[in-house]
This record gives sequence, structure tokens and C-alpha cells, in this order.
Amino acid sequence: MTYAITQTCCADATCVAVCPVNCIHPTPEERDFGSTEMLHIDPKTCIDCGACADACPVDAIFPVESLSAAQREYGPLNAAYYEGREAGSVTSGPNFHAWGEPVFERVLPSGFAPVRVAVVGTGPAGMYAVEDLLLHTGAEVTLIDRLPVAGGLIRYGVAPDHPSTKKVQDVFARFHAHPRVRMHLGLDVGKDVTHRELAAHHDAVVYAVGAGADRRLSVPGEDLPGSLSARTF
Repeated sequence: MTYAITQTCCADATCVAVCPVNCIHPTPEERDFGSTEMLHIDPKTCIDCGACADACPVDAIFPVESLSAAQREYGPLNAAYYEGREAGSVTSGPNFHAWGEPVFERVLPSGFAPVRVAVVGTGPAGMYAVEDLLLHTGAEVTLIDRLPVAGGLIRYGVAPDHPSTKKVQDVFARFHAHPRVRMHLGLDVGKDVTHRELAAHHDAVVYAVGAGADRRLSVPGEDLPGSLSARTF
């Protein structure tokens, strides 16, 4: 039994990191990453361990045999991605694919004081930055959002009838209460606090504010009652 990735894939590559046989592509190191609509599992290489399904933050991975009628097409779609491609190399060992040389890009001198970083925006972009800072550095993070509830696009831009996509917010929420995180909601940078004040109290500021306003279409009837932008809706 092999697994297949479905349309709700968020392409954060968590599944790639846990796959012991390197059967999920494109990986972040490959040219196609970010240009495909979703990641794909190679049915010829998959060993049915289920690690990818357990790690998926949006529940987008299922055994092919258990796909619903609406999802059944994703089995052949995953397989089609690998048609004409060379199979990955498999060697012996607890992990069946070769790993590259270790890279230590975030080494700080011993005794180096923790840096203070402000992250403006609690959507996916901001929270991926926070995750990286907390897991790979000793940074103290100040998380800021002008809205009263954290989440950004995941909370305010994804429709309620897409619960599997919205579930990725659960992955980010665990960092909200991290001991090295202070979170300020309802704080508008540029209005309640200036950019200069923010920079004066932090070693670095990451702006991940996303779309702060609707895009105007400049078409007749755009301002009539009942005509709403997707973000407002």
C-alpha cells in the first residue's frame, strides 16, 4: 500500500524531512519546489511507513486505498509526476537515502547574548520565521500583529469550509506560548508604535505583514452594495 498527497497540501516540506526513503518530491533543494501545485509521493519507492501522514500539518496525505471518491484521482496524479524520471538511489542503513554534508550556518560565539528579534505579522510567513528563530537560535522574539487575534491569512483569508487547510494554524499556535516569545496583538506598527521605536529595542525586525488592504479592480459597479472583496468576505 502506498500513500498519496492530495490537493490540500501546503508544501511546507515537513513530510520530505521525515521520509526515510526520499520518495517525496520536489524537495526544497530541487528546482521545481514552489512551482508545483502540491508535492508528490513516488508509489514505486514508498515503503508504506506512514511517517509523512503523521507529520503532515494539514492532513493531506492518505493511503491510496483509503482515498474517497472525490480524492481518488490523486493516486494517479502522484504517480504521473514520476513518469519519465529516474528512480532515486537506495542504499542500506536506517535511512535509505544518502544525506549531504552537515551545514552549521547558525553558529554563534559562546557567551553571545541572545538577540532580540521583532516579527511583525502572525500569518504563515511570520510564523515560519519565528519557528526558525526558536529552533535554531537563542533569540528572544517579540511577535506583533495589528489584528486582535493571531493567524493572518490562515485565520482571516481561508474559508471556514476548508478546515484541513486552516489546521496548519495549530502548528504555529504552539509557538505563541513559547517562553522566549512575547506576543502583542492589536498593536499597529506605524500607528501605535513607530518603526524607529521598534528598531531601537530590537537587534532585528522582520516585516511579514502580507496584504494589508484589498486590491482595487477599477471596474464599473465595484462599489455597489453586495460587491465585496475576497478578504472582506
